[in-house]
Amino acid sequence: MTNSSDQDFIKQPGQQRTLLTIVGDSASIDGKFKISQAIEIDCELKGKLNVEGKITIQKNGNVVADVVTNEAEIIGRYEGNLEATGNVEIKETGIAVGNIKTDSLIINKGGIFSGNVSRITEEQHSSKKKLKSEQDSDKEAVDVKSEQDSDKEAVDVKSEQDSDKEAVDVKSEQDSMEINTNDFINSLRNRKKYVSDDDENLVL
Repeated sequence: MTNSSDQDFIKQPGQQRTLLTIVGDSASIDGKFKISQAIEIDCELKGKLNVEGKITIQKNGNVVADVVTNEAEIIGRYEGNLEATGNVEIKETGIAVGNIKTDSLIINKGGIFSGNVSRITEEQHSSKKKLKSEQDSDKEAVDVKSEQDSDKEAVDVKSEQDSDKEAVDVKSEQDSMEINTNDFINSLRNRKKYVSDDDENLVL
């Protein structure tokens, strides 16, 4: 059995609960934050924020941080690098300084923005184009290497053919020398027989 105070802390289905409450005239927070749903800031905050839902910087909020979020609403002051997959809206009293990466930026009348803005889709397209260019370069390098290997194989085959041809030429010269030597010996033998018949005192 639970009392009424315990029931206040029981989360009902579909109900959101407050995770952090800061009470006072001012506060300063510094660190890294990962928020699963949404956060509203009405004080000074520095660091890094990763918000899966929406970040709202209230009128007294002063955020100096790198933020990755789904949506952002700036009523106070923001400075840093902001990336949002959804809308970024700068209200009438809002001031944003830095780099904003989003496909939808809304600046209401009176809102101030100073910095650079880029589209997420363009950056993704640029990344894909760069990746394709690198892949093409790698393919060209492989093709060049393949051609070099083919040229090397052709040179090796020609070298082997030249070596075989030189071996055949050497064997042909040896055969010619052997034939000439046999002719010379036979010639001497015939001459010896001829002289012996004419002059019995002459011996070779």
